Amino acid sequence: MTRNDLIRSLVNKLQRRAAEIQEMVRTEFAEFQHVSDHTVGDAGDRGIESHASELTSRMAESESRELADIEEALERLRDGTFGDCEDCGKSIPMNRLQVVPHARRCVRCQKASENSQLMAV
Repeated sequence: MTRNDLIRSLVNKLQRRAAEIQEMVRTEFAEFQHVSDHTVGDAGDRGIESHASELTSRMAESESRELADIEEALERLRDGTFGDCEDCGKSIPMNRLQVVPHARRCVRCQKASENSQLMAV
């Protein structure tokens, strides 16, 4: 399989994952609305609703980040920079892209980025 074939496969994978995330967000929102609409209103119910709201919000935030990463990867495909590490400029190995198709950095640069973020906290 050529690199172009692998990239086409990754594009399909990215597009499928984006559609999955969008459907998950719609489903989670609908479920949250259903729970909110049927809450009786005592303290226990409000506590459960608050907890469910927080979990839904965290999941939506994570899914939104992944969706943004996917959209950025598709943009890099269009502009010809897909597969290039945004820090060092070297090609990201295909085995990494197969695992994380929206990867913006090679493993070495990703680790360095994560370490610098940890140090900043």
